[in-house]
Amino acid sequence: MHPKAIWKRLRIKTWLGLLAVAGALGVVRAPAQAVSPYNTWARGPGGYLVMTQDAYRPVAEIDLAIDGAEDLFVAPDGHVYIADTGNQRIVKLKDFEVVATFGEDVLSGPTGIFVDAAGVMYIADAATDTIVILDPAGQLVTQFGRPVEPLFGKEREFLPRKLAVNARKNLYIISEGSVNGIVQMNTAGNFIGYFGANASTMSLKMILQRLFLTQEQLDQFVKNEAASPSNLVIDRQSLVYTVTEGTSNSESIRKYTVSGKNIFPNTWGSTTFRDIHVNDAGLVLAVDQSGAIAEYDLNGQLLFVFGSGDEGGDRLGTLTNPVAIDGLGGEVYVLDKDKNAVVVYESTAFARKVHEGIQLYLEGYYAEAKPYFEEVLDINGSFVMSYQAIADAHFKAGEYAQALTAYRYAEDRNGYSQAFWELRNQVLQRTLTQALGWLFGLWIVLEVGGRLDRRNRWSAPVTTWLAGLRRFRLIDDFVFMFRFIKQPSDSFYYIKTRERGSLRFAGLIYAWVLALRVLTIYATSFIFSPYGTLAYFRVEDEILPTLLAIALWNAANYLVSTISDGEGRVRDVIIGSAYSLFPYTLFALPIALLSNVLTQNEVFVHDFSLNLMWAWVGIMLFIMVKEIHNYTFSETVRNVLTTLFTMGLFLLTGYILYVLFNQLYEFVYAIFQEIGLRA
Repeated sequence: MHPKAIWKRLRIKTWLGLLAVAGALGVVRAPAQAVSPYNTWARGPGGYLVMTQDAYRPVAEIDLAIDGAEDLFVAPDGHVYIADTGNQRIVKLKDFEVVATFGEDVLSGPTGIFVDAAGVMYIADAATDTIVILDPAGQLVTQFGRPVEPLFGKEREFLPRKLAVNARKNLYIISEGSVNGIVQMNTAGNFIGYFGANASTMSLKMILQRLFLTQEQLDQFVKNEAASPSNLVIDRQSLVYTVTEGTSNSESIRKYTVSGKNIFPNTWGSTTFRDIHVNDAGLVLAVDQSGAIAEYDLNGQLLFVFGSGDEGGDRLGTLTNPVAIDGLGGEVYVLDKDKNAVVVYESTAFARKVHEGIQLYLEGYYAEAKPYFEEVLDINGSFVMSYQAIADAHFKAGEYAQALTAYRYAEDRNGYSQAFWELRNQVLQRTLTQALGWLFGLWIVLEVGGRLDRRNRWSAPVTTWLAGLRRFRLIDDFVFMFRFIKQPSDSFYYIKTRERGSLRFAGLIYAWVLALRVLTIYATSFIFSPYGTLAYFRVEDEILPTLLAIALWNAANYLVSTISDGEGRVRDVIIGSAYSLFPYTLFALPIALLSNVLTQNEVFVHDFSLNLMWAWVGIMLFIMVKEIHNYTFSETVRNVLTTLFTMGLFLLTGYILYVLFNQLYEFVYAIFQEIGLRA
């Protein structure tokens, strides 16, 4: 299926919102397949989420004799350990049957559990705010609480909730409310340092408060401190991953190097992730409090979003209060605190095909991964990552034309630019000599023809005929536009004295500007286009803002000039503003066409051309205001700034009126609904 046939037009700001919509709509599956109580989503074109085949299906929900459990961990030997918080113990499972319990005489409220390869259990006991270490038989090895080292901080509390242990047996502890990040300690209870602190963010309101309030006033507000990580995991390469509740969606997951630098990209996320898991293949899974589960590759690219909250149907696979996630092989285990159960999900053949292809792709085996992704596209043509992998395979093989097409579907501007550079280089090598020869020949013909024409005046009849066309007003107005290049001040004077220009031609200029807004989008190269794909481009999104800006400028400038001794009439402002857009009407389309022979290496050429064009338009508008209203330089500056401020007031007023009338409509509609129900 061609991807454009399934691209959506509705932009979903967070995948959680999309899942909520999916839950409301329900799901229909083929009768031969197991019915999942949720839809599965993947990143599609334009960064949108699109529905895809099931990646994971629920296969079991194991009810256990636990109470308010807070954590789950799958040990290297395959045993499952659960921090049974309410029963003050650790439960060990094999094939989800209880085989042992530990810590009843030591633990008071375990909320975090980690088990190393030797079977040693590291436990965060929230009830006593201590770390408890038990040997494989459940005997107490050591127990310690708040670090005594001064570096930890005299005022800092130690509230351990979750933990993980690296290969050197250093403990990474999530201490509730720790703004300095993860607490690092050794097995003897000595404080090593802080790691992976989140950065605090400041809103505009906070910035204004710090600018204008005194220190005494600021002390009365809640301090702007970074959010504390809420859970963590350490992968096989000793890289630390954290999730933080309350942060922005795109920054809720972080992946730290040994130096503490976050290398996880801004991506789809959630503000309420509860736990995170990294499997042996490097795939990252995070569970949200709503029951949604997101899966990423090791580079942070979103692969799938699946799962759903339990809305009372008690269907297999739905979650009520998920608190922990782990897995083994192709299975994913989620601990549900309210259900006192572990929900088991199994990867489907489709997901395994994706995973196998991604593993080869990330290891650099592009050609070997290509067949996997081609098969994935046969199943789901909107799976964007498949295009990325196929494009890289074509590029590595030197098949730049095919890579160009695949990079466009993958919306990879960098890859597209590199492939285009290679293609352009090949074309130049083949045709540059011939092209220079043709250009030189054309120059000779034009030069000789010009000399002969000046001697014999062959073009005189044509020149005379063209000059005669200026008796038509619209043609004369068109020719008059080019006078602005040399003499803009005098040209505006002629408009003011009604000697040149007309409202009819000004209307044509504005119409051409609106048309150019659309044409340039289609003519601009994919590399420089503001839209990732034209499938999401709507003509009204370009025309309406442009039309509104033109109307607001003309109205605001005339109104401001009438109260500031301006001499211009409405007609003069409309015509003068139209002619001021001459640089845009002349150069916008050529610049868009030029972008089709440029790569990202020549982005300066494209951006400089656009900036120069808009600067020219701005200068023309400034001269128009000065000449039309007969202002001095300082008066012109004041008028332009006041005009822009007035335009902002118009927009603000319009927005307020829109909100008020919308509320009035909803109020009246609610009244009629009430009347209808009572009737």
